[in-house]
Formats: sequence, structure tokens, C-alpha cells
Amino acid sequence: MTALPDLADCFRIHVRDIEIDCFLGVYEREQAKRRPIVIDVELYVTEPGRESRHDLLSGTVNYEQVVEAVERLVGGDRRFRLVETICSELADILAVLPGLRALKVAVTKPQPLPRARSVRVEVWRFPEQAGGGPAVRASEKSCP
Repeated sequence: MTALPDLADCFRIHVRDIEIDCFLGVYEREQAKRRPIVIDVELYVTEPGRESRHDLLSGTVNYEQVVEAVERLVGGDRRFRLVETICSELADILAVLPGLRALKVAVTKPQPLPRARSVRVEVWRFPEQAGGGPAVRASEKSCP
């Protein structure tokens, strides 16, 4: 079992309740019109030491970029069959943001079935420590 990175020295930045309409579903009736989904993103960024705090955007992650990435991925005419696809692709896109130690993406599809209020899919990514390299798939790490 691979150990998770220590995130105790990180800011945890939540970008919550990003609501956007998209084409999502495995059935033809679901693909007939856009339906709302809700996306939550947790970003883990190393907290700078007291001597290196500068109150500058360059010292953290610009969460406007998170919302823009969501809009680019699902806001167009692309049609998705699975919530898992949106979740995984968005996590891969966001994993290249500079300064990230870890991130979690959650996608909620409201009212997928008459007796289910929602379905929520979550995935973690742990960008390489050196230089913000390629993302590591959650299946290659232990999940918290």
C-alpha cells in the first residue's frame, strides 16, 4: 500500500457548488437536453512559512482557473455518458495547476433516478512533488 502525501502543512481551498448544465447520461432521454450538475473541488496547496508570505495570488492557486476549466470541459456541446468521465477528466486537467500537492474533484448529478436524490463521484489526484508533473491516478494510490 502506497502512503498518502502528508497534507498537514497545506491550505485546503474549497471551490464549492459550481453549477453548470451539460449533456450527461447513458440513456437517449438524458441526452435530449442539458441537465444540471454540481462540481466541488478541493485544492491542497503548501502553506508558505511566515517569512515567505506575501499576500500575492502567485503564492497560491487561482480558483478562477478552476471554474474556467469546468466551463471549458462541460459547458460546450460535448456529450458525456458517465459522471465518472467528467470527474476524472476534470481532475486530470486541474492536476497541472502550479503549486498543488493534491486535489479532490467531486461531481454530483441531481435526481438520476426517481428514488435517488443524487449520485456523487469523487476522485483524488496527487501531482508529482517535483515540478508539478503528470497526475497520478487515484487507483495507483491509496484513497483517503
